Amino acid sequence: MSGGGVHGIEQRAAEFERLHRVGESADWRYYTAGEGETVLLLPGGAGIGIGWLDLALGLRTDYRTLTVDYPPSAGTLDELAEGLLRVLDAEGVDRVHVVGQSAGGMLAEVFTRHAPDRVASLVFSGTGLYGAEDVARLGARLAAIRDAPWEQTLAAARDALRAAWRDSPDAGFWVARVDAAYRRSGRDGLVNSYAALLDLAHRSAGLRPAWHGPVLVLAAADDPLITPVHRQRLLDLHPGAEVRVFPDGGHSLPLTRPADYLAEVTRHLRAAGAR
Repeated sequence: MSGGGVHGIEQRAAEFERLHRVGESADWRYYTAGEGETVLLLPGGAGIGIGWLDLALGLRTDYRTLTVDYPPSAGTLDELAEGLLRVLDAEGVDRVHVVGQSAGGMLAEVFTRHAPDRVASLVFSGTGLYGAEDVARLGARLAAIRDAPWEQTLAAARDALRAAWRDSPDAGFWVARVDAAYRRSGRDGLVNSYAALLDLAHRSAGLRPAWHGPVLVLAAADDPLITPVHRQRLLDLHPGAEVRVFPDGGHSLPLTRPADYLAEVTRHLRAAGAR
């Protein structure tokens, strides 16, 4: 499923919306499709479940996929992890394979600490763990979102997304989707998303290995947002992880290398299921 321009991505988005059942749990909105073992797909900081449309469509013949829109009211990853558990309970799901991209990977790590017995395997991509070196930057960004004119904040976010997704032919579509999501959640929702990352940056140095199972880490050598230090901090918590680093693809491999991404995740899921 390689990128196919605006027309192609709109067709795939329509297919995602046609095939997925929409559920509600408290202030959470989520999407399910397919049959089989459940794969929980955790989107990045924009928090829109449709961001997984290519992977969800690719997996649906063999797996049940469940992805979510993050509620703007959550100010920590721990709150989000507890909300995920409520979604799983609402769907009667006991154990899941978890795939997390960017901030969704950070949430996946926190989720394993809340409910280790409900995690069958993990896939991390375009992610790591923020630490002390990120506190000042995240704090300044949070303050800027609070203080700057809202339209100026949205324009800066669009510019940052275009830079991060420069290798994706569908970047324009996704920038528009994220902009719409930010407008729905409002300033407070965007503040909360950064507050959650700042909270993790303060706490990550105290984390120790706490979950043992099949782990795949996918990364790109040219990721402009996740540093080797961020990635190593995560790998230190999963010393047996399989690591695949692509020479290019930037921050968002699900968008820039969708066929490779689907192949790697499918291989991992099959191996984890066989165990």
